[in-house]
Amino acid sequence: MRVLFVSKDTDQYTNWFPQGIAYLAAVLEKEGHEVEIYTQDIHHYPDEHLTQYLNKNHYDVVGVGSIGGYYQYRKLLKISSAINSSRKRPFFMIGGHCPSPDPEYFLKKTKADVAILGEGEATIVEVLDTLSNKKALTNIKGIAFRDNEQIIINEDRPLIQDIDTIPFPAYHLFPMKFYRLLRMPHIKKSDFVLPLLSGRGCTFKCTFCYRMDEGFRKRSNGAIIDEIKLLKSDYDVNYICFSDELLMSSKERIISLCEDFIKYDLGVKWFCNGRLNYAKPDILKLMKKAGCSFINYGIEAMDNNVLKNMKKGLTTQQVIEGVEATLEVGISPGLNILFGNVG
Repeated sequence: MRVLFVSKDTDQYTNWFPQGIAYLAAVLEKEGHEVEIYTQDIHHYPDEHLTQYLNKNHYDVVGVGSIGGYYQYRKLLKISSAINSSRKRPFFMIGGHCPSPDPEYFLKKTKADVAILGEGEATIVEVLDTLSNKKALTNIKGIAFRDNEQIIINEDRPLIQDIDTIPFPAYHLFPMKFYRLLRMPHIKKSDFVLPLLSGRGCTFKCTFCYRMDEGFRKRSNGAIIDEIKLLKSDYDVNYICFSDELLMSSKERIISLCEDFIKYDLGVKWFCNGRLNYAKPDILKLMKKAGCSFINYGIEAMDNNVLKNMKKGLTTQQVIEGVEATLEVGISPGLNILFGNVG
């Protein structure tokens, strides 16, 4: 089948590489489908351009993802309207954290045919296989779909436990010379950046965080290193921005990763999200040696009662000691605060 993924406009001059649709594109290509990317985020096409593009070209399926926030919600509605206005409207799928918690609402607002709920790699393959064979969508786990005016929400799909089985994102389908222009802390003009996902989920249970999936699933060090080598060799990337919710998921994991980065002499700088209760001098020195230049920390609050209320697993003393230790080894800390928590 011919599939078009829409990388929607963000009104920015440089954009985060669209990892979600790149993973979906990779699994669909592996199954023999023909995949193209509509890069509105780069060219800033007006939404009407998508309608005209669909009128001129034939696709069996069109897909749009959305994470959350009011801007993305409004943008999803505009893109949906453009798709629905096309004379040769393809089968229309939506997905991501935006529609997944309340698919009935989003299917009604977007008039999409299917919402893929949560992790999509296994689900989207089954949806396209079902469409190809003209079967009913009723038995596909992890979707909601329209049946005339009725919305049907199917059973949840189990998570992919071994995420090393998922192919690397389909980088070759994207204009990587544009996406590698992303800027990050301590970057030189000659540096090229791309995000990379080393794990899915989080080991903690902070109450302010909306979590669709339980637990944490990590990729193997070897898979991560192989992908970094690919980005270096094919796209001259020398700065990796780890897009995990939490790369520093345990002392053991960060030590193991850093030791392998050093062993294989990757020669890249990198950025990650971290935990201050793991920000100990010995670990931070190893991270610095392995190329880490910036750690984005969730401080959230400088009050022990508030931290306890939100089940952050931190104290203000750990925050102070961790930030000072990070500065001491020459890594820059990102300091994130949440306002309005209970207490």
